[in-house]
Amino acid sequence: MIIVTGHVIARKDTEETVERLAVEHVLRSRAEPGCVSHEVSRDVQQPLRFVFFERWSDMAALQAHFRVVASRTFAQSMASLCQEPPKIDIYETTVVAAR
Repeated sequence: MIIVTGHVIARKDTEETVERLAVEHVLRSRAEPGCVSHEVSRDVQQPLRFVFFERWSDMAALQAHFRVVASRTFAQSMASLCQEPPKIDIYETTVVAAR
């Protein structure tokens, strides 16, 4: 399993646009092959910070996600709408226990 974490920090004047685009991106990504889960939330201590948490079945599925034109457009939009460049970390994991 591949886990992706990341965040963006919107500017006050772009907050609503960032939220709309983030939700659209999450909903679109959830429909992609290999997407186990894809979520966005807000940091309760820093409301302009949008936090992403994704789980992908494997690296091939994540790489396919990155090749989707809408994903690249989303990343470019976030870079232009936020206070600083988006942050992203990718982890390869092994499930130890499942419920």
